[in-house]
Amino acid sequence: MQTATAKIISSGAVRLSRKLTRNGTVMVFPGQFTDPTMQIAWRKIWKTHFSIDIIGALELSRGSRVQDYLLINEGDFVSINEPIARRADRKTRTLNALYSGRFLGVCSGNLIFEADAEDLETVSAGFPGTVTEIIPDRGAVIETIGAYAAGIWGNNRTGQGILLTLSDIAKDGIFTTESLSMAMAGSVVFANTCYDPEVLQSSARLSPGGLIFGSLPSALLPIAEQLPFPVIVTDSIGTGRISEPIYNVLGENIIKCAYLYSAPARGNMPQTAEIIIPQEDISANKNNGLSDISVGSRVRILDGYYAGEIGYITELLPQESDSDENTEPIGDRAAICIDADTNITLPVNNIELLQDEKPRLNR
Repeated sequence: MQTATAKIISSGAVRLSRKLTRNGTVMVFPGQFTDPTMQIAWRKIWKTHFSIDIIGALELSRGSRVQDYLLINEGDFVSINEPIARRADRKTRTLNALYSGRFLGVCSGNLIFEADAEDLETVSAGFPGTVTEIIPDRGAVIETIGAYAAGIWGNNRTGQGILLTLSDIAKDGIFTTESLSMAMAGSVVFANTCYDPEVLQSSARLSPGGLIFGSLPSALLPIAEQLPFPVIVTDSIGTGRISEPIYNVLGENIIKCAYLYSAPARGNMPQTAEIIIPQEDISANKNNGLSDISVGSRVRILDGYYAGEIGYITELLPQESDSDENTEPIGDRAAICIDADTNITLPVNNIELLQDEKPRLNR
């Protein structure tokens, strides 16, 4: 049930928005499954603009209406070798994209594109769920079934791990030197508070999935801000315990996977600090159609330096193995061409198959 403060959902539908401060490009669609790192929307600045002479490429007369030959619309993103225009009379011609970029429109018989994007702002899902609503030009609403608690402060990191607590939290729940153990590795640990800056700093050596505190002294916030994993404060800056409603939500979900999401205050949006605990993980990788991939498939990259880029598969590579055991027939890596100058190799679980409704035509 959801509390009156709307900060806690002990069990039920969790619907959260992920959106930009200003208009940008939304990367998802209704019904799509998300994973925590999936980009929902982004804003970019484009450093390169170029034009293509469609009249010369299709051998059209100067008075021809160029728009009648286009296979793309203004604002569409195209990837290398994607057909962008076609002449289908006795002089059949097809014009393919030489680079990946976004189509801006037609000017004096030339197609204008922009490329070499640099990120200004991005938002990611932060937890596994389903896109239930698109916020036009800004982002999306993602839903899962599970538990939720909103905190008052976060260090602008995202992460995940199995939810654990200190064995003595019912007594004092203070995060101390004795709390540091290998059990923290990859786990999300919650405690009432921490007073020792050296202990908080030393926790980074154990690589936890995240830390949740009911309170944290203001003097420790600069240290928490520098930690490479998420830290969320649920109740107060200063000293105090985790409030009973939040403690109950966390305590009832021990050993489940918890997702921590925090984002800074941006524009007119306040700082975000959230704890999401789905009843069960819904992975985008289980539902992105990877069993159907083949050479030539158009795909979107989910995570990493090229996240959000669109390309096509040039080769499916076998699994790497140090033994003589048989490998999977599809392999777990794919060679992907993003544009004429960018060819990369990625695990197949880091790509999403795109449904291509445009026919691939050759001259």
